[in-house]
Amino acid sequence: MLTRRILTAGLGLSFMTQGASAQQPAPAPAAVDPLETVLMLDASLDINDRLTVEVMLNGLGPFQFIVDSGADRSVLSETLANRLALAQGPNILVHGIGGSIIARTAKVAQLQVGDAQLSNVNLPVLPPERVGADGLLGVDILEGRNVIMDFRKRRLEVRRSRSPFDLVRMPREVSVIADDRFGRLTVADCRVAGARALAFIDSGGGVSIGNMALSRAIATRRRRYDDVRSAKLLTASGEITVGQFRIAPSLTLGDLRMTNLPMAFADLHIFDIWGLNDRPALLLGVDILKMFSRVELDFGAGRVLFRIGGVQQPRIMNA
Repeated sequence: MLTRRILTAGLGLSFMTQGASAQQPAPAPAAVDPLETVLMLDASLDINDRLTVEVMLNGLGPFQFIVDSGADRSVLSETLANRLALAQGPNILVHGIGGSIIARTAKVAQLQVGDAQLSNVNLPVLPPERVGADGLLGVDILEGRNVIMDFRKRRLEVRRSRSPFDLVRMPREVSVIADDRFGRLTVADCRVAGARALAFIDSGGGVSIGNMALSRAIATRRRRYDDVRSAKLLTASGEITVGQFRIAPSLTLGDLRMTNLPMAFADLHIFDIWGLNDRPALLLGVDILKMFSRVELDFGAGRVLFRIGGVQQPRIMNA
């Protein structure tokens, strides 16, 4: 199995060998056999990438929750719901990136993180292996909030959004405009290998995944053959989806440009739900976000702020 940890290590290698690899002859095209398991990609967050924030539930806690900017609703683990003996609510349909399930809900009087809170809600309850913590904070509680993911200090914070007039950018910070289409932070000014795409910030996903429309768009723009390998994606919810794995030569977000990024491609259930199977789209996971020392997901101001200073050194364009 090619875990995300190995995948990320490969990303670092691709940066260090970028100059050398540019001189290598183009590889022959690789046939993609959907029945052959060449790579197994674990798309869930592993324990080293789980930045959590303290959350109070019905006045009890604190409990550790992961911020999942790709989730519509906040979620509780079965372990926590059973521990607190929460009353059961109605069953609901929960959509994940690879499929949908019927899940029970738990009645919550108050869920609070900082000064943000949800009151009198029924929250989906999922098995602990699908959550990876006591729970997940979805976009239902992040409206008007700024999520700060500090990978260098391994700290996660949820604050009130800052006014653009109060924003003071550091010399090595890049601000990228993001709107809230589809109910998530979405970067429209995105190109992968020159192909324009919609990029969704997915802080709960371990691997960045494009749809097959994006894979086809990349293929039509490449002047040399790519080494495309067949892969199977194992999602946090346990579904396995057949897809592809390739090194994307470039990713541009506004004035930020990165090169040689390992990336998966598949027609995921969530792209179908959003009606995006025919339009190039991409889920930007933690494998890319953690290239930066700090990332701010500002839902109120409609922007993503990247602070350069991690292991990799992405390039700022027009700077």
